[in-house]
Amino acid sequence: MINVLKLWFSSIATTFANFGALLIFAIIYAFLLVASYLFISLREATIGQVLVTYALVILIPLIFFILQASIIDRVVLEKLRWRVILLDALKFIVVSIPVLLVAWLVYYLLNKLALRYPPPAVELQAVPPAAAPAKPLPLHWPSLFFTTVRFVLFGVAFPLALIHLWIAVAGGALLKDGVKAFLKRIASSLARAFSSDSVLIYGLGLLIFFVLPYLILVPTFTINGNKTEFAVFVLRLVLSYLLSLVGWVLTLTALARNVAGLPVEVSAPVMAQPTESTA
Repeated sequence: MINVLKLWFSSIATTFANFGALLIFAIIYAFLLVASYLFISLREATIGQVLVTYALVILIPLIFFILQASIIDRVVLEKLRWRVILLDALKFIVVSIPVLLVAWLVYYLLNKLALRYPPPAVELQAVPPAAAPAKPLPLHWPSLFFTTVRFVLFGVAFPLALIHLWIAVAGGALLKDGVKAFLKRIASSLARAFSSDSVLIYGLGLLIFFVLPYLILVPTFTINGNKTEFAVFVLRLVLSYLLSLVGWVLTLTALARNVAGLPVEVSAPVMAQPTESTA
């Protein structure tokens, strides 16, 4: 627990110390959000819009994996080498496909199983008087169970497995030691993904890149004045953007440093001591 907290705070220090890399991550993330918005808002009415939609289908996953590769490679290689980042992004796509297929199959089976336990039909009752409180609906335990399982699998387990697979193949050839060594490396990465340290690091990051942006964006409240309301809305968007970006960068950085076994302490560079001859 203490080592994980030290690693987490050390990752915060190293991330903000390299402001240039963080700015590059912010630019890539902004391109990803803009491309996603265009993909959602475009209507396939003309040939040009259809071509743009098809281009975005290819561009959005590529930008996403370039962002992940740049964050992880900054930790693994201690620098940003764009040729290596592009190659790693392609490798991330390759190793992600089997996990995504398994995730899709599990999601399909869970939905099929959930249909066997539908919630009970709510009977329409007469409108109670204003003074009488409405009766709360009974808790449907199967729905709660399937919702919890979906969150654990698709919010924690599969993302952790993907992140550790990305870390395992980053910075080197995909099959540099042969197929057997590659499969062994993948198996050890998946086992490491569900260790207590990895889950704790991911849980801390989840609070920053998901929970806090959700709490900032979702609640609605009334503000007097259109200009003030617009300014508050823009501020909420900016805060959500920064928290989601910084939280995700910190999470990947801490997980990559935890796998690489880098020291958790951040120390200043040691100055060379003068020798007797120079003295």
